[in-house]
Amino acid sequence: MLIPSRAWAKVSVQLNLDRNQAAVTDSIKLVISVSGTRSSDSVPVIKGADDFNVTSGGTSSRFEIINGKVNSGIEYTFFLHPRKEGSFRIGPAEVIIDGRTFRSNTGELTIHKARAGIARGNLFLTAAISSPEAYIEEQLIYTLRLHRRINVSNISLELPESNQFALKKLEGPQEYQTVIGDHTYQVLELRYALIPSREGEVEIQPSRMHMTAFESSRRSQMRSFFDDPFFSAGQPRTVASESVGLTVLALPETGRPPGFTGLVGNFEIDATLEPASIKAGESATLTLRLAGQGNVNSIPDLKCPDLEYAKVYADQPVLKVETDEKGLKGLKTMKWALVGEKEGTFQVPSFSVSFFDPENRKYLTLNTSPLFLSILPGQKEQVVASAAAGDEGKEGQAKKEVREIGRDILPVHTSMDVLKRAEGYKAGRLFFTSAVILPFLVYLAAFAGVRIKRNSQRSMASIRAKKSAGRFIREYRKKGSLPDELSSAIRNYLNDRLSLNLGSLTAEEAAGILRSNGVSNETALRLCAVLKKIENAVYTGRGNDPCDTGEDIPSLIRQVEKEIR
Repeated sequence: MLIPSRAWAKVSVQLNLDRNQAAVTDSIKLVISVSGTRSSDSVPVIKGADDFNVTSGGTSSRFEIINGKVNSGIEYTFFLHPRKEGSFRIGPAEVIIDGRTFRSNTGELTIHKARAGIARGNLFLTAAISSPEAYIEEQLIYTLRLHRRINVSNISLELPESNQFALKKLEGPQEYQTVIGDHTYQVLELRYALIPSREGEVEIQPSRMHMTAFESSRRSQMRSFFDDPFFSAGQPRTVASESVGLTVLALPETGRPPGFTGLVGNFEIDATLEPASIKAGESATLTLRLAGQGNVNSIPDLKCPDLEYAKVYADQPVLKVETDEKGLKGLKTMKWALVGEKEGTFQVPSFSVSFFDPENRKYLTLNTSPLFLSILPGQKEQVVASAAAGDEGKEGQAKKEVREIGRDILPVHTSMDVLKRAEGYKAGRLFFTSAVILPFLVYLAAFAGVRIKRNSQRSMASIRAKKSAGRFIREYRKKGSLPDELSSAIRNYLNDRLSLNLGSLTAEEAAGILRSNGVSNETALRLCAVLKKIENAVYTGRGNDPCDTGEDIPSLIRQVEKEIR
């Protein structure tokens, strides 16, 4: 009874969105990570995704042993395609493991209207800034998006340089799909924190990306070995973004506090004292934390004044800078050791810091809460005489004779007589012949067995492939059009018909495999659309309700059978 409960206690489900904001024409990547198990009873059901089309991006599992500790898990990848604008709470995701339901956290997602843009061919770069107006040292977001409908490689980036602003890279690049006009583009998005340092009109010069582009072209009638796509050579391409204008305002003089050091953003301050009660001669640690979002590298080093009741020893301040979807955020930790010298209860000086809040366009001053230090009487020092103090200078005991306490594992030779040549073992002729010939005979037997087994498997696979369509149609007529059953039946048909072993075949992958096996693009797209409708019903929790796919699925499978080769 205890083993299952311990196993369940280790299972956890985590839901992660690749971003919290997107346009209505974009796709959002959603990953559900299940730790503590390598299998589940069913695919996850995502709550709160009714206003999205959900497609599968595949499944992966992991199993590792680190320092004797076993870690295992599954990752389910999905893509959300929004149907409308608004703010949505995605999740929780529900996963059933050994008959028990586990739920994940939720995520917030804001969908904006489609970005204004014009398609500029198969490959182009755009640049945007979060606001066309900002104050000095205010943090903005500079976003680059590479739109492509062709394959590229060896990408390098050339950012604009200026003494009027600084760029700091945020989290890693994101990839998703978007629609501009009638075309679907794969987008590579890069985000940077941009902090202006001078007031006035600033023109952010174009960014440039250099890469190798692989354009699709009509093959020559003269085919050669190098016509293989693995050996096709791309062409160097450079794309540039548009320049972006920015108006930088000076920080207002009105309301500026006397101790203002140039900090711009939104910050919090906190101070702690541990322990709050010490004895004279002991120390307490005063810790000050200043954290927030903005020009975090300008967080000042605050000073602790001299105290009449304690000695103050400052530690080196530590600044930790991280990034999130809003930009740079930082935490500076400052510590002082207070060594008590005077008995009594004393108030620790308060710390304050001022900053400019660009969102509300005003200065704010933060102060720490009052802290008190209680210093109790300390123990008097006691001088303890050493019992051996009077023995210094006396002669030590007589040296003891060195004696052998052990020997090494290997014998120690003390004479050349022991180094005699050992007589080799003379193998018999029969033994020698067997040792040479037997491995070759074993290899031949194993090779013959593998070939026989492979031929048998091929013949069985061929028979199974020919019967797969009839088996699917019988199963469809028996179980109907429930998405859960239909999704599994179609994938089993494709695996059997094409001798595949792909458990998590996506709709796009299925269409691509069919096209590569002679099925027309129209028929492959029809089956792809059916699979997407089925997936959307399954992943949003409607897997047990009848699903209208808009197709006569048995007729569609017969059409696939006619075209496949």
